[in-house]
Amino acid sequence: MRVTVDTYTRLVLTAITVLLTVLALGLWYQSPSAVAPAQGAGIPDAGMQTNQVLDRLTSIDASLAELKTLLVSGAVKVQVIDTKEAPAPAPAAPPKAQP
Repeated sequence: MRVTVDTYTRLVLTAITVLLTVLALGLWYQSPSAVAPAQGAGIPDAGMQTNQVLDRLTSIDASLAELKTLLVSGAVKVQVIDTKEAPAPAPAAPPKAQP
């Protein structure tokens, strides 16, 4: 089976091929300074995010250590109340409809 292509189609396909080749070469040889930096492009910085998480975990750990020290020293006392013995709070009255 043989396919024949007219001159116009062959010319258009050649022009598309040349333009794609120029585009590919331009992207291939593009200098790194012309490429947008990662920070400006909105790409998240995983290392910075990990450092932020570690800093937050360190502060949480310090807070828990302070709370543990308070509880062990006896400066803070915790009283547990059985809910069956505690009086139930009065239910709130439903709001009145306004005409």
